[in-house]
Amino acid sequence: MPAIEVEPGVNMHYEDRGSGAPIVFIHGWGGSADAWDLQVLDLAHSFRCITVDLRGHGDSDKPWGDYGYEMFSGDLHRLLTELDLSDVTLVGWSMGGHIALKYAHEHPERLARVVITGSGPRFWAAEDAPYGTPADQVEGLIDAVRIARTETIAGLYGGNFHRTDLTPTKDWFVQIGWRVPAFIGLTSFQALIDNDLRSVLPEVRVPVHVFAGRHDAIWDPRWSEETHRLLPNSTLTFFENSGHVAFIENRFEWNGALVDAIEGRPLAESLGAVEAAV
Repeated sequence: MPAIEVEPGVNMHYEDRGSGAPIVFIHGWGGSADAWDLQVLDLAHSFRCITVDLRGHGDSDKPWGDYGYEMFSGDLHRLLTELDLSDVTLVGWSMGGHIALKYAHEHPERLARVVITGSGPRFWAAEDAPYGTPADQVEGLIDAVRIARTETIAGLYGGNFHRTDLTPTKDWFVQIGWRVPAFIGLTSFQALIDNDLRSVLPEVRVPVHVFAGRHDAIWDPRWSEETHRLLPNSTLTFFENSGHVAFIENRFEWNGALVDAIEGRPLAESLGAVEAAV
């Protein structure tokens, strides 16, 4: 089980499968590298797929402390440096996309492109952006993670899905989230709330492809539109039968769009059957 030492005595787990152009996948809040299992299955025959358990998640070490974006971004840079990766396609889901945008601003030299899915520069509503979680509900969300972490993870992860035919997958996602200790879930969620990257997006020169589930009830799709507007070099693709996990619910269209982005083909503005949840 490969790992790198991100600081003395602290190891971060990753998996490295396949060969070809490298894709590094970053999971969302409370997640793990396992979230990308179907992408590895579909893509590792043509690409080098590297999936990461962020520090405190999955099989990575979970030392006591605060878990913020500076640490996550630093650990990611250590991984790319240790593996001597270049021309990387950095893929981030939800909080992982938030971290990927930060990394693209700080360390563009190793990246060919970034793909974010179900993400954006900010999670909750602002005075000049009245969408996402309302400001007066944010503290309640933080308290929910603090007071009822197990139930909150079940509720949030259950809300990832638009389709109703994926109950076992939804249950599996919830079980992944339950592996994260409460103090890590709380401090990383606070970091998610605290980081507003809108001011730096116009400085990002790496191409960014923004993927969004049309029915995302976790990270408001209007933040995806705002990401596209603020970035000087970006595309925006909606997946029409998906919520927060378009890479699961519109799996084949999502994977195809990722390959198109890597291979330089134009991306559609909309993919996936427009249909009611089944």
